[in-house]
Amino acid sequence: MIAELVSSALGLALYLNTLSADFCYDDSRAIKTNQDLLPETPWTHIFYNDFWGTLLTHSGSHKSYRPLCTLSFRLNHAIGGLNPWSYHLVNILLHATVTGLFTSFSKILLGDGYWTFMAGLMFASHPIHTEAVAGIVGRADVGASLFFLLSLLCYIKHCSTRGYSARTWGWFLGTGLCAGCSMLWKEQGVTVLAVSAVYDVFVFHRLKMKQILPTLYKVSDCWHWSIGLLSTLLAWSFFTI
Repeated sequence: MIAELVSSALGLALYLNTLSADFCYDDSRAIKTNQDLLPETPWTHIFYNDFWGTLLTHSGSHKSYRPLCTLSFRLNHAIGGLNPWSYHLVNILLHATVTGLFTSFSKILLGDGYWTFMAGLMFASHPIHTEAVAGIVGRADVGASLFFLLSLLCYIKHCSTRGYSARTWGWFLGTGLCAGCSMLWKEQGVTVLAVSAVYDVFVFHRLKMKQILPTLYKVSDCWHWSIGLLSTLLAWSFFTI
């Protein structure tokens, strides 16, 4: 738990200077001129428009469907208007939370020791995150990462309690719900389904390539893989309508 707290604190501290920053680049279109953030606009419009507030069926739509991220912007707008301080604060808190979750995931792979601690610190401070955290529209990436990791951690719990108990199905349901939320923050969240499958095969079961196909044909595993495949197909159909 110490590694998670220290890593999260570092992630928080490194971006505190962005609290004094203004809106920049795409922030203006996604926030300042986005009609979906205004109180007079029905909040349900978020689910019919793209990330920039254009109707999805419009020929000029970007087709980027991220309603949960837009909803978070709307809540920011309802609380603090167009004061960029509150938007940056949410981004920083999300980054700190994601850092803690990543450190927890690292602990599963690397154990509770030096390398997990280093992984958390490196994740918190890596410059690749700068644009996503400092730029307000980058919240789509940070929010998707939050639910991506929650989905993956739920699936890991599901693997460790696999069977037919309510607890097992609860973790599996949590996996699906968090995966869905990740996709609704940003489209790339769908990849958590593939990452979960890779974890199941190569980490949990420790299978080699030549062992994979025979395992998939086992009757006891059919329900598991069928549900995973169905979820993937439904998600793909939803985002390509």
